[in-house]
Amino acid sequence: MGIGVFLLAKFKWAFALLKWTKFGGTFITMMVSLGAYAAIYGWKFGVALVYLIFVHEMGHLVAAKRKDIATSPAFFIPFVGALISMKERPKDAATEAYLAYGGPLAGLISFLPAVVLYEMTEEPFWALVVFMGAMINLFNLIPVSPLDGGRIVSVLSTKIWFVGLLILGAYSVFSSSPLIILILIIGIFSWWNRAREDYRNSVLSYEQQKLIEYRDAIRQWPRLMSTWELKQSLLAQANDASQTEASTRKRPIPFLHDDERLARDQARIDRQYANLTLALIQEWEHQPVQYEDMDPSRPIPSTLLMEAEAKADERINQLEEELQHTRSYYKAPASVKWKVLIAYLVLAGVLSLFMVYGHRIMELYR
Repeated sequence: MGIGVFLLAKFKWAFALLKWTKFGGTFITMMVSLGAYAAIYGWKFGVALVYLIFVHEMGHLVAAKRKDIATSPAFFIPFVGALISMKERPKDAATEAYLAYGGPLAGLISFLPAVVLYEMTEEPFWALVVFMGAMINLFNLIPVSPLDGGRIVSVLSTKIWFVGLLILGAYSVFSSSPLIILILIIGIFSWWNRAREDYRNSVLSYEQQKLIEYRDAIRQWPRLMSTWELKQSLLAQANDASQTEASTRKRPIPFLHDDERLARDQARIDRQYANLTLALIQEWEHQPVQYEDMDPSRPIPSTLLMEAEAKADERINQLEEELQHTRSYYKAPASVKWKVLIAYLVLAGVLSLFMVYGHRIMELYR
């Protein structure tokens, strides 16, 4: 921490200026992390670790740039690592896998000079750098979202995430690191959300269907002679939906009772749209009808109904976009899946060999 404090004290003006530059946040957080690592492990270890993390993150940035995806600059978090965030969602899982692969690949390249330096000098510090670089990037290849490995294998099948959770869970038993527990928790939520995606799509599809019915019904209202029967029908629908909600299981078990759960959600949507339609009818009926040139045969369309149609159309389009995205996001040709699988296994294998290489050298100097 002494290095970080010294730099902050001596170069306050430079840090103040950097805050307003594009990569100012990266540099400042990098220095803070360097100070934190150096205070505990020494400056050489701190510099090596920050360097390895930095190159890893630059690999993601380069990959994102090649795919024309905007990202934030890298942001360092002491004892956690660093991260970048995407400012837009990749079009598919294959693109996301490309971005994720860039990090560990750059991470592999980052410690190759240390291999050469060790062979030339036989200085054990360089073996430590090799081991550390290989371990960091190999850990990132564990097939759990949000780690790079989870994002890579999602092209193959998100069911692999469950295997990754078992691996990470077993590792957490022998590790007291809060970071491992945090990644495990995030991974469980990611796997669960993906596992429940089909069910959510069913609910969203039903809501989209109700919205289309709601919008089409609104267009017919100006032609009605009376809204009495319509309001009675909507009241009956709301009552039936409420009874269905009350009669279905209060806490259905996911997967096991999905039919009951879906019936309950559909009833909830029926009730909401029946009440929404009733409220809109009552508001519309209390508005005076206006005519063009005071001609009773030329009524002016209701602004209220036009706005309601526009909102319904906007929500229908949002739901359609979301449904199309979730249905197609993880689809990829077999050729792409084979390429991703081979690239993943080769990278994991090479990193494993270098980790063993660094570990064996360090054992010699114990």
